[in-house]
Amino acid sequence: MNEAVSSEKSPPKASVIISVYKDTEALSAMLQALDYQTEKDFETIITEDCESEEMVSFLEEYKKRPNFYHLTQPDDGWRKTLAENRAIDSARADYLMFLDGDCIPDRNFVALHLASAESGKFLTGRRVYLGPFFSKILRKKPQTIRYIQNRLIFLALLIPMHFDKVRSYEVGLSSRFMQWLRGKKPVGIVGCNFSCYKKDMLAINGYNEDLTGVGAEDSDLQWRFEGLGMVTKSVKFLIPVYHLFHEHKRHDYDYNLSVINEARKVKAYVCKNGIKKY
Repeated sequence: MNEAVSSEKSPPKASVIISVYKDTEALSAMLQALDYQTEKDFETIITEDCESEEMVSFLEEYKKRPNFYHLTQPDDGWRKTLAENRAIDSARADYLMFLDGDCIPDRNFVALHLASAESGKFLTGRRVYLGPFFSKILRKKPQTIRYIQNRLIFLALLIPMHFDKVRSYEVGLSSRFMQWLRGKKPVGIVGCNFSCYKKDMLAINGYNEDLTGVGAEDSDLQWRFEGLGMVTKSVKFLIPVYHLFHEHKRHDYDYNLSVINEARKVKAYVCKNGIKKY
């Protein structure tokens, strides 16, 4: 059953959209991090690419909170694009932020995305890829992320992180200085850390639901944004998220690329199979 997003309340400053698939343990760590956000005026939309009874049970207490919603859909293969579009359509805020259910946001995630927002621009951040050891700790003790987000402690952990095969750890050294020094180069959209105005997402009709494989759906968003004159704004070293370790699985990636390439040939920046049918 879907939790309808109410339109009676005054809209929040931001809608944080989180795509998930069954992993309640990782989501628990993420939601605790959202509890510690420095900016509190946002709604949380969990958009699930299935209808997991475990997820319903886990979110029962959360759904009693204001500005917290849970959307589901039948488990009919990988349909993240559909799940994202349904959440975008339901979002009440003018500004949208996107996370994946296995990525823990920095405590300033909402505040800094809002502070960096510009009309006609989409913000692109990056993630620290945590290794198996640190991921296991965070799954069992989510409050530990508060220590990892401390830059001095993070620096002290660089050697053990190296042995845990943590990747892109430099992204976790978040600071305005690092952003000024190394963050000017544009980076592409990753679905676990980007934001944009809802009107800009509606202008391209959201995610292309013809993309039924895993991968390339984010780069598809980017080239369609850019095709309508919007530009990327990197927040790579300003707003990190921390990705919990798991094995990567991709299927039908080549199919997605073929769909995208056909759309590019005819400059179809506004996808046909998107939000507007809702």
